[in-house]
Amino acid sequence: MPKISAAGLEALDKLIAETLSAGKLPGFALAVSNLDEQLYAKGAGNKTYGDPTSAQVTDESVFWICSMTKLLAAIAALQLIERGELTFDTPVSKIFPEFATPIIVKEDKTYEPAKETITILHLLTHTSGINYGFGVGALHILPEAYRHVYDAVNPHEQFFALLKGEYPEIPLVFEPGASFAYGFSSDVLGFVVEKVTGQTLEAYSRKNIFDPLGVKATYHLTAELKEKLVDLTFRNADGSIANWENRAAVIQRHPDPVYANFGGIGSYSTLPDYVTILRHLMQIEAGRDVSTPILKKETVKSLFEPKLNDAGSQAINFMAFFLVQNSAHYRNLNWSTGLAVSTNDWEGRRKTGSAFWSGWAGSWYFMDPKTGISLAFASQIVPTIDQVTFEIADKAEEIIYANLE
Repeated sequence: MPKISAAGLEALDKLIAETLSAGKLPGFALAVSNLDEQLYAKGAGNKTYGDPTSAQVTDESVFWICSMTKLLAAIAALQLIERGELTFDTPVSKIFPEFATPIIVKEDKTYEPAKETITILHLLTHTSGINYGFGVGALHILPEAYRHVYDAVNPHEQFFALLKGEYPEIPLVFEPGASFAYGFSSDVLGFVVEKVTGQTLEAYSRKNIFDPLGVKATYHLTAELKEKLVDLTFRNADGSIANWENRAAVIQRHPDPVYANFGGIGSYSTLPDYVTILRHLMQIEAGRDVSTPILKKETVKSLFEPKLNDAGSQAINFMAFFLVQNSAHYRNLNWSTGLAVSTNDWEGRRKTGSAFWSGWAGSWYFMDPKTGISLAFASQIVPTIDQVTFEIADKAEEIIYANLE
């Protein structure tokens, strides 16, 4: 099993030190693993940007991992499919009647009834037609359904009402299964898990994913974890960094009560804990005899298999080109039952069949089953797809693959 050479570890240390000294990022961290063990984990900077008296960011610091949550929600739903409590073909309307009569909204805002039924597979693959809303605003402002202050009285119903917005039914951008649209599918999937199990997504995930793997990932911050949470920051148009200063609402979190557990954006984790989950999945995929496997081998393999049709593939690649224009690697992408997959080798980096995604507030991860390497990198900075976080994560990957032995 490959490890990072001494020269590679030194190069990673240098990258982190140079990034910190240049002031390119607020507090950040990196964690790397092979199939056997964690190979590297280090943080840098301060919990609060510009405050040298605040806690140092370490490998034990907590990050809001945002859309890296989508993999966790997919794992929960895939477990229910393995147990026979759901199937890929289960209509979402069977669990939530609000999805019985969705509508297809056209560019002129007219609409017509959808002909196809939204299924669990559509939610897993983001082919449901549910996007992040019509006319989404600035990249540092979350959609209203995330910013809303939920109460304890049926948060699912409140969420679906926000999805409807000005329309009489749940609006879709295409017929279910016709293409790919990145959006609230994972959140709906998480609510399905809650409805089917009678538990919150936090309680279910704690019992069936987090505790069996010995990780402290969570949808609910505690006072202790909040103390370790790296503060959110903002990158100005000139590239400078500023403190967040509540410039826009985020999801509900401690000390406020959390009534809506978002499977698309709602979890928090240290990077070593998240990489522990990735390593566990890759051990299962590799046929390792692991204790307390959270999924079966054939299910894990589906996380690395493209599921989109041609239209869906074109859609995800268009989105990737728009968001990461300065990289030749984020091309020829597809989506599996939980995350994006690469359909070709990236020269000097991850191999065909690697799976990956990122998070709204500056986090990135990937799993490469051919080499056994997994990586997670995070800061806490928006607008989303911050190019500096992307460049540092990309450079770290380049160093790792150049120094495997």
